[in-house]
Amino acid sequence: MSIFNFDLGGKKFEIQGPPGATEAQARAIFDQQAKTGALVGLKTGDILNAAKQAEGGLAAATGQISQALSGVPGSLGGSLGTAFSTAGKEFSSALGSATSVAQQTLSGITKSIAGIPVTNGINIADFSKQIPSLTSISGLSSIDVRSAMSQASTLVGQTASQFSDALGVGKFGFNATQLESAGLLKTGTVSSYLKQGVNSLTSVLKSPAIWTGKDGINNLDSLLGNPAAQNLTQQNLMSSGLNAVKQLGIPIDKLDPKALAGVSLNAAKSPADALAWAKGKLPADLKSQFDTVAKDASFAVDFAKQKINDAIAQLAPPGEAEDTVDRATLDAAVTRIFGNDKIPSLDYGGPVPPPAPLFAENKRLKALTSEQQTKLSDLDKKLQEVTAKTANALVAQYDAILKYLNSLAKDYASLQKDVAGKPYTEFIAEVDAGLALVLALYDDIRKLYLPNLRRAGGR
Repeated sequence: MSIFNFDLGGKKFEIQGPPGATEAQARAIFDQQAKTGALVGLKTGDILNAAKQAEGGLAAATGQISQALSGVPGSLGGSLGTAFSTAGKEFSSALGSATSVAQQTLSGITKSIAGIPVTNGINIADFSKQIPSLTSISGLSSIDVRSAMSQASTLVGQTASQFSDALGVGKFGFNATQLESAGLLKTGTVSSYLKQGVNSLTSVLKSPAIWTGKDGINNLDSLLGNPAAQNLTQQNLMSSGLNAVKQLGIPIDKLDPKALAGVSLNAAKSPADALAWAKGKLPADLKSQFDTVAKDASFAVDFAKQKINDAIAQLAPPGEAEDTVDRATLDAAVTRIFGNDKIPSLDYGGPVPPPAPLFAENKRLKALTSEQQTKLSDLDKKLQEVTAKTANALVAQYDAILKYLNSLAKDYASLQKDVAGKPYTEFIAEVDAGLALVLALYDDIRKLYLPNLRRAGGR
């Protein structure tokens, strides 16, 4: 066995590797562990081995690992490299504890699936409503993935456009940790605003300032109104979750598709909790939830294999239908049928549009609001490395944006007065939404960014 010693922040760490291992291989592993946060909490002189990683280091850093595995821009370390995936396997395989962890997790997963009944298994209608997956995932075929996703949605029991504190966001019930791991929320959102129940999930997610804009999702409504984005996010979380639990010690290549489907859904929620579940170390209430997901996912994969033929598998839910009727022809036909001057003329042409000047003003305000959002996004990048010296300069920039937003809010309020009581239903809703966005950005700067920056700058 080869032993290597490295320093990090004045502390000494010892790595045990297989015979013949080089210092370069050991350094690659040590650097990767440092980047992902696996060394946090270790004391001077501790031995870094596979058991320690699975029990403490990696489990505590799974949020960062999930983002790294998915290649989310701006996440710590980017995508995990070959140094971890190749050399890391050499080191962990040299330790007997890694084998015991694998055996323990396989046994735990098998017992969880075998020991409980199916709770809310999918049917053909549920399967048909789920959009086919884009690709296979780590041993799961595209049909397996579609079945598991259909089961996940069925267990949540919520439409794509719904969200709540109890069930989460959309058809898969995403929580904030999942959205952050997927790169849709800015890194640090959960730790800053959702620890210890300080704020509710829905109140935090309504703020546009916490969204990254990835895949065009720049606020809660844009995610709720995009079922395709929800499907892609769920699929990516399942994929990155499986990769993460594999690094943590679950031998996913030894699981059959029925067991693997349940692991993928649980890992999509939390890789660390999925590992604890597989080892039988979750609290009873949480273990019951994970058991249900695993059992029903296993049922879903088996159901698809037994009941879904090629014709059904190839069906995809139809998209939203628009402009399928010639309204002018229909209006004329209905008018001819009634043909009585005492009956008012019928018009199915939709809401009354606003006058051109009002439409142009709203378009101008939307463009200016978008410009301020871009400026805020650029400033967010600078916040990652803020110091006492740079804090005051950032305060000045945020103050300038604050004043501009105040001016936009006044213009929006004026536009609201111009359309109040008019029959421009959809246009009025759009103006109201624009003003709400400006006010939300204004409050985020005033209540979150400026107070924190002023404290950092000693003001």
